Amino acid sequence: SGSSSSADGRSPPERLPSDMIEIAFLILVLAIGLPSNCLVFSRIRALHAASHKDSVKAGFLLLKLNLTISDLMLLCFYAVPKLLWNITYEWKGTDAMCKTHNYLSMASFYLSSNIIVCIALDRLRTVLGAAKIRRGKSTSIRILLFAAWFLAFTWASPQWVVFQTVNVLQYSNATWIQCSDVWNINGIRQPGTPPPVPEWILTDTIQAVYELTHLLLVFWGPLVALLISYVIIALRLAKFSMSGGPTVRRL
Repeated sequence: SGSSSSADGRSPPERLPSDMIEIAFLILVLAIGLPSNCLVFSRIRALHAASHKDSVKAGFLLLKLNLTISDLMLLCFYAVPKLLWNITYEWKGTDAMCKTHNYLSMASFYLSSNIIVCIALDRLRTVLGAAKIRRGKSTSIRILLFAAWFLAFTWASPQWVVFQTVNVLQYSNATWIQCSDVWNINGIRQPGTPPPVPEWILTDTIQAVYELTHLLLVFWGPLVALLISYVIIALRLAKFSMSGGPTVRRL
């Protein structure tokens, strides 16, 4: 939370201007993102339905369709709950809802990155196959998409353990419930109270592994995959161009 701390730690902190800016930003993102992505989804779905199921175009449209779905998931599972949370200034849901929100949010981020990698791999496969690949792409793309979805929801599974609800104002009669990770919760728990999870999870090493793994899976890993794929594509097209071959069909 970007809110300032209360003077005595016995009442909820005051809002900061940045909190209101974040609320306005989320409203703007949702106002633009939801209708535009729904429109894109309907158009891509119509184009995909009208194309031959084994054509190169149909495969690419299927990838774009799933990317649009991942964008809608981010808006619905991350932006909407985040907006409501900021407006209420307190986590109003249950502990299970806290875990579910973070699980679906993280899975949506992973899925978006995974599908972008799938698109790059599909472009790479098309270039390496050149004119040979015209049919039979549907199965390979569906396998890629299955892997993207399966891995996204698998990689997000630690959120069921990492996030819990906590009353931040433990030293007063007031309550201010928030949804937070176990390391922050452990930092404010009263002496003598049991830890939120087994002690070994609360170590700095496990926290570092959790944070680094997240960065690797959602950003650095996909970035490396994209760079490698498009460098190979560029080199292959440059080699093809210098060899004086026929004009490459649009990918």
